[in-house]
Amino acid sequence: MPNIQRILFVELLGGIGDVVIALPAIHALARSHPHAHVTVLTFAPGGELLTADPLIHQVIYAAKGQARRAIEQLLAPESLAGTQNLFDLIVSDTNYDGITDVIQTYCTIAYEVFHHPVVAITNLWRSPPPDERVGDRFLTLLENDKLIISEVIDRTKADIHLTSTERIAVQQALGALYRPLVVLCIDAGMPIKQWPIEHFIIVGRALQQHYGATVIIPEGADFNQTEQVVQAIGGTAQVWSRGSLRQFAAMLAAADLMIAADTGPARIAAALQVPTITLFGPSWHGRYGQPDPHINVQGGLTCSERVIHNFTEQQCWYSGECPFAWRTCLEDISPDRVLKAAAAVLQRQPQAQEKATQPEDCLSQTVPIATPASVAAWKTVQNVLIMRLDNIGDVLMTSPALRALRQNLPHTKLTLMASPAGALTAPLLPWIDEVLPWRVVWQDLGRLPFDPDREWSLIKTLTDRQFDAAIIFTSFSQSPHPAGFICALAGIPLRLGESKEQDTQTLTDAVPTAPDSIHQVDRNLRLLEFIDFSIVDRRLTLQIPSLFRSFSLPDRYLLLNPWTTCQSRNYNPQRFAMAAQQLSQKTGWPTVVTGMEKDRERAAPLLSILGNWAIDLIGATTLSDLVALIANAQLVLTNNTSTMHIADATQTPSVVLFAGTEQEQQWRPRHSQSRLLRRPTVCSPCYAFSCPYDLQCLDITPETVVAAGLDLLQEAAMEVMGRGHGVEMKNPLIHPSVPSCVKF
Repeated sequence: MPNIQRILFVELLGGIGDVVIALPAIHALARSHPHAHVTVLTFAPGGELLTADPLIHQVIYAAKGQARRAIEQLLAPESLAGTQNLFDLIVSDTNYDGITDVIQTYCTIAYEVFHHPVVAITNLWRSPPPDERVGDRFLTLLENDKLIISEVIDRTKADIHLTSTERIAVQQALGALYRPLVVLCIDAGMPIKQWPIEHFIIVGRALQQHYGATVIIPEGADFNQTEQVVQAIGGTAQVWSRGSLRQFAAMLAAADLMIAADTGPARIAAALQVPTITLFGPSWHGRYGQPDPHINVQGGLTCSERVIHNFTEQQCWYSGECPFAWRTCLEDISPDRVLKAAAAVLQRQPQAQEKATQPEDCLSQTVPIATPASVAAWKTVQNVLIMRLDNIGDVLMTSPALRALRQNLPHTKLTLMASPAGALTAPLLPWIDEVLPWRVVWQDLGRLPFDPDREWSLIKTLTDRQFDAAIIFTSFSQSPHPAGFICALAGIPLRLGESKEQDTQTLTDAVPTAPDSIHQVDRNLRLLEFIDFSIVDRRLTLQIPSLFRSFSLPDRYLLLNPWTTCQSRNYNPQRFAMAAQQLSQKTGWPTVVTGMEKDRERAAPLLSILGNWAIDLIGATTLSDLVALIANAQLVLTNNTSTMHIADATQTPSVVLFAGTEQEQQWRPRHSQSRLLRRPTVCSPCYAFSCPYDLQCLDITPETVVAAGLDLLQEAAMEVMGRGHGVEMKNPLIHPSVPSCVKF
């Protein structure tokens, strides 16, 4: 392969879609020549899609109608001032208007004057087979010419790079729109590529009715028509007002499905890995279709005028009119065909999301191992500090790691440093020898006053205890370095943590970062795997206390803990009460209501709804009591809070109203029977403490909660029967007045 330092890619075919089609070839060239400077000459606005691309160093715009002039200016003789300015490789997908001649002249002058050979590819569409996609043809020819290497070729996608700022801005603009979010692009640059507007309206209404979809219609050339379509669809349908192409792309990236004719927007959506249904009429899906798993729907299959190898030779292309009775062969595509394709996409998405939350998928990346010297040092530690300075639930989720530490270091002293709230977990964690409560300034959300003496006191405390190692557990959004710095100042010689930042001296063993989406339990365990500790059991486990206090409880009860410290995670307490009351009526079991004393002020309406079904233990329990109560309950109703993690550890079935603040796969129960209820919204995950959208993600009816609870109880009953218990009783967990198979 030649030594290539400067690459020019000429993409002047004129369409936004043409830029996207060329992207895999541009990326393959950049990856094949990682030290080369890559320049792309193209038109606006398509070039906007390339401006944040880390593989493209320069985008130069040609004025509309001035393709040849633009290439002449770029390759003018005055640019040949020295070999350092010369291109080594020029690739063009454009050969009209004498552009090929301009490139060849440049190559000739570069060689004759500077003895600098320039490789030029001026026809990326040589002798194409009938059903080879255009983008694939580009890659095939470049590979045959030995200008790209096979290992970097990706024929399945064309990546468009969006910044996090762009994605966040669109997320804020969309707000809490319900998912699935479906974009219907009703516009097309040519009338013969326009799917009938009335078909789009039928599809939009059906998607709302059957899937609860939010339908977005991007503003097209005719704003009045866009408004009319939105009004005709009704419901949650909305207009996406025209802005920059990058803003439009960022909106598409947030979508769950895009339906459009064979136009640039369809290609942008597919390049952003958004499931796309592309409707083809005069153009041929075998040439211009999206790669799997995107869906291409072809109209006019039997058209006698069709020229498969080049649709620009068809009579309709230059006239813009279909020579037959209909306006366009896209009329051959019925709304029913499109809805069937949409069903195939939308019905598989929840399954894909569910699969992504399974524990084994969180372990898809092999955890690297520290150096042999470091591993050997960790095997001999005698006094270890374990830092998890968050809330109760976060500390509970370290239990598999704490258990593994005790198994690997049976004679080592283990001290858990936790927040004052987290320190309450001590009786539940039998693997810990001591708990050190401390409120640290870097995780206090600004409530602690500025006090350097307090920080020096922490350093002195850690120094005096003479720890020989520190393990710093953090979530995906936290840095281990503040804690690592404190430990370094305290003279702790071994310091282990997972770091997204470039490693500094704060950590002696920095674990390479894992994907944000992995479960927190596995994030914790990765630290121990890095130092070659064995992991036998990945389940949450707690030491379950006995119910030694006299709560006057029946043998069977439901447990409702409807509170969190975060407003944006709180399901409506009255709805929780209505659901619990219905479950109590159906099962015959009372509902134990738990919470802290500070929750009592807001508990009156809830307790009133529950009436005689309530057993009020608000403010009457310790954390150990709560664990025992959950362990002995038949079913737990709660939010995304520590109660959810306790139920997972005690194997108690739970219905969790899981707000859109977090990603489910990071925190959800994994080894207990559970149902997580949430209405998917575009704003999720927001990580916000308060919700500006009236908690639309938790707009769940009490009847839905009841159905989930009865479903779990049914599962629990069947599991008991499967173990050979309770055979005499057809359904031992359901009150006799309730049918054994309750379906909603």
